[in-house]
Order: sequence, then C-alpha cells, then structure tokens
Amino acid sequence: MDGINLSQALRHRMDYLITRQGVVSGNVANASTPNYLARDVDFDSLLSKKMAPMKQTDAQHMPGKAQSALGGVTVDKVNIRHDGNSVKLDEEMLKLQEIQMNYRLMTQLKAKHASMQRMAVSSNNR
Repeated sequence: MDGINLSQALRHRMDYLITRQGVVSGNVANASTPNYLARDVDFDSLLSKKMAPMKQTDAQHMPGKAQSALGGVTVDKVNIRHDGNSVKLDEEMLKLQEIQMNYRLMTQLKAKHASMQRMAVSSNNR
C-alpha cells in the first residue's frame, strides 16, 4: 500500500465495514428466501479493487492479477439447506456483532488520530 497514510487506511477499512454490513444485513433479510445464497465481502479483494492496477513495465515482470467482477463478494455454495438457502442466522448475527465492534474501534482510532494531529499542529504554533 505504497503512499497510503493512516487516515486513508482507516477510511478504507470503514468503507469495507459499511459494505460488509450491508451484505450481511441482506443475508439476514433473506434468511427464509428459497434458493438465496449467503454472501460475504473479502477485505483484501475489495481493497485491491480500490487500488490502482499494477503496470507491467518490463516483459519479464509478472503480470498483475485480473480483478474479479464481483468486487470482493463471495457466495456460500457449501452450506445449502433443503430449500436452497445457505444463510445461517446465528453466524450472520455474529458477523454483524464483529462488524459493529470493528467499526467502533475504527471510529475510536480515527478520533485519536485527529486528536494527535491537532496536538501536533498546536505544538508547532507555540
């Protein structure tokens, strides 16, 4: 992640958490929908989609990986019930709790980072 600062990293992580919460909430909403397959979001895939693609500047360099059209969204095709649905409500609720805890942590880190920046600016003005 060349050239990315802490503020950008926190913003990317918060964007991921917001996206993941939407996907997991959709799973909960469709828990009784026949043939609905549970979805989740992979942070690394989502982040790599937001970053600029690597250029191959020499013929001997390895080419970059092709980006997925799904943009980091994975589908659970393993745990399918008799009605074709793969949502496990207990797992989805745990994911939502994990997302909430991580988002709270990111907001605290962002507030602490802003506080440290204000302190650095105010100490330079003295």
